[in-house]
Amino acid sequence: MKTHRIIADKLMQAQRRQSCIFAANDTEGKALRRRVHAGELSSPYHGMFADARYWNALNETERVRHIARCLATRYPSWVFAGPTAAAICNLDHQWSIHRSGLYVASSISSGGTAGGVRRIFMTEIPIAEAQGLCVTSVARTLVDCALLLPFSKALPVFDSAFGNGASERDVRDVCAGLRRDTSAVSRLLSHVDPRSENGGESLARAVMIEARFQTPQLQRVFVDPRNSLHWYRVDFTWCFPGGYTVVGEYDGVGKYVDPAMTDRRSIQAVVSEQAERERDLYAWGVRHIVRFTYDDVVRRQPLIDKLASVGIPRTG
Repeated sequence: MKTHRIIADKLMQAQRRQSCIFAANDTEGKALRRRVHAGELSSPYHGMFADARYWNALNETERVRHIARCLATRYPSWVFAGPTAAAICNLDHQWSIHRSGLYVASSISSGGTAGGVRRIFMTEIPIAEAQGLCVTSVARTLVDCALLLPFSKALPVFDSAFGNGASERDVRDVCAGLRRDTSAVSRLLSHVDPRSENGGESLARAVMIEARFQTPQLQRVFVDPRNSLHWYRVDFTWCFPGGYTVVGEYDGVGKYVDPAMTDRRSIQAVVSEQAERERDLYAWGVRHIVRFTYDDVVRRQPLIDKLASVGIPRTG
């Protein structure tokens, strides 16, 4: 009974810290593993535990932060790097970038992977602090994400970082100190746009770039010619000679169900306002409005088909 109370208290305190727990001794470890087998607890990492209901309610990014925070209590000298550092620094990204494990910086050239933790070798580790954890600098984090991730998954990280003040010079300085091909970094720097409002929009633009569509203008404002106080800002815009204008709108689920985005209006009210918005844009000279979802973007071909159907040109 005493062990039960101790474990319950430790789990509650860990949740308040947004962390997991390690067993303090063999007796506690056996008790925790019995609860894992009973389905009461989850064990997301070797020797690490969390309440199962609590853990299952977390998304992948939140889980990475919990594991990192717990590991930091056991290995306080660890510096988290790459996709893990991006998550800790709240940079926009797809949750799938964490499926290959956690990343830490290492001054040991052998690097490699051990226990689900991947080590990135660095001759010098540029250390920063985020959410009480040691992480690599933003510039180094971006470079590692560029070298580890596909273009489409790295661009949201870059857009988010530059939207929060990241410096191209700092990123290029990191590249200059590496003895390897950093063309992936240069490609990302040539396409980064801090005006992107979220990771979904950045991912959509990355797919457009990879499909060789003309790169759109972001966050353009359209103003009512009869009332300058009446205006809309759209996600993507393509303008062509003769006034032919196409607007692209990314419809994230939050646009309809997240109270922070809907101002607690009903889905019906949001859809009605969306229809009015489209009528106004058409009246102000927009020729086509293309709406696409996250699923369209991830599947790629639906997005490509929609853009091609309204005449967005492609190169090559």
